[in-house]
Amino acid sequence: MHSTVFFIVVHMTITMCLAVGGNLFMIFVIWRGNRAARRRISPVQFLLLHTCAADLLFALCCLGTEILLMLIYPFQGSAWLCKAIRYTQMVPLYASPFLLVAISADRYQAICRPLAHYRRNRYKIPTYLAICAWALALICSIPQVFIWGKFGKNQQCATFYGHGTSIIKSVYVVAFNTIAWLLPSIMAGWFYYKVCKAVWMSYNSRPQLDLTTARTSQCDSTETENYVTRLRKKSCGIRRQTSEFDRKRMQTVRLTLTIIACNFFLWAPFCVVNVLQANAPSLLSPSLMVYVVVLGNLNSCVNPWIYILFNRSHVHRAFCGASKSADKPRAKPIIFTTGLQQKTARDLSYSQRSTTYSSCSRMGTTNGISELSDAVVSNTHKNSCTTTTRVSATTETSALVIVPQEKRKSRRSRKNIKRARSICVTKDEKRALLEKQNPPPS
Repeated sequence: MHSTVFFIVVHMTITMCLAVGGNLFMIFVIWRGNRAARRRISPVQFLLLHTCAADLLFALCCLGTEILLMLIYPFQGSAWLCKAIRYTQMVPLYASPFLLVAISADRYQAICRPLAHYRRNRYKIPTYLAICAWALALICSIPQVFIWGKFGKNQQCATFYGHGTSIIKSVYVVAFNTIAWLLPSIMAGWFYYKVCKAVWMSYNSRPQLDLTTARTSQCDSTETENYVTRLRKKSCGIRRQTSEFDRKRMQTVRLTLTIIACNFFLWAPFCVVNVLQANAPSLLSPSLMVYVVVLGNLNSCVNPWIYILFNRSHVHRAFCGASKSADKPRAKPIIFTTGLQQKTARDLSYSQRSTTYSSCSRMGTTNGISELSDAVVSNTHKNSCTTTTRVSATTETSALVIVPQEKRKSRRSRKNIKRARSICVTKDEKRALLEKQNPPPS
């Protein structure tokens, strides 16, 4: 066996073993970790499982069959077997970048358009995106059936245009690298540009939004408004949970962005060299093409280790089981801010529902979206009323409270204002008002 062929076979065998082991380990971590935490897999994990399936197909159907074709040279099968093998090898090469675009589109929908994302089933859009990715991969691989066959003097499994240069070969190679690498990279980059822009604008607009929300209280009492403001400043539970949600959201964005960046940079040398080889093969050496192919094949191995690097606690949970704190359901807030730049929501994964009604904390926003808080604050002040926020949770879905401001005002504006004023006045203030309105006879 030639030394170059031996090197390629050894490299493909090692890459195939690492890809199969790593992706199976990643599937186990996602399945076992969510089962230990008694959670359903997230949409990102759902799409990552599809990516694992594409990498497994690449390792088994692409690398595995290529190793067999090199070991059993010359090819002894029929022409249809040759076409089927080449078609199967091409499907995961298209499916993997298409699924990465699906992941970036799902993150764009969840972060930049949260209302549209959480109004419907949160698993419907990822399912549609995964189906479209696989369908496009199957369709784009059809030209392999017409290009490959048994040609030449020895009737080998090869392309009809041979190893030389031709217009058909150049067009096909350029089209493959454009559809499978360049266009998905541009689309994923555009989605993540929008995501990063929305996150950056939300961080910059957060202090102003907090002041706007604090001033929109319907309680006209100055003392009550000051008390609620001081109470919010002292209570750090909501802020901690909001920052925790932002941290996990940014961790998900960094994870998927790292996977897409690795896919782009690992396949970039192969695609560039492949185009040059199709148009000007004399400019390249055979050894350079071998090393470039080695670098591109490593893309199927790195995704599991990137996921493990960003989710070490998930891996620990998969092997050590759920902790005691994971068995207790925790309230997870749904937070909507008034600006268009920051619209975020958090999933509720516990089954209990607890609702406490508010008497004077109905905060109206400019978009007609009332804010829900995770903390239930109940305290009686000397010069203010009892303030209670409302918590609402549903099983496996996100509870949205969307109250149009115009309808609310037209229906019960006066009644609510009078009721809020009457509730927000303490007994001493109410007695003073009654004495002022009805002075005792002299």
